[in-house]
Amino acid sequence: EQAQEAIAAETVRIIRTFQQTGQVPNVVNLARTTPATCMLVVRHLDRPGVLAGVLDRIRLAEINVQEMENIIFEGAQAAVARIHLETAPGPDVIAQIQASSPHILEVSLIAL
Repeated sequence: EQAQEAIAAETVRIIRTFQQTGQVPNVVNLARTTPATCMLVVRHLDRPGVLAGVLDRIRLAEINVQEMENIIFEGAQAAVARIHLETAPGPDVIAQIQASSPHILEVSLIAL
């Protein structure tokens, strides 16, 4: 009975931590490294459709996304998306991403 209660309590802790932080404690199967070669950084206003447009341009360029996160700043007006890509987009794709929404403030590429 004690072991069952301990397992139940740990399960609740893991779920609460995930709900509050998005992180899963004790996860064992996450990739330590990925084939990502660069990170696309998109600073943008927090508006619907901005990331959909960015991801559409990446898809059209046939570039695979390895990892991504979108961080919202205080006040929920601005955000920064960090998108790890398998291959670097060319200058034309970067220009298309920048032009895909008036809510995009800046697009930059960082080699990993």
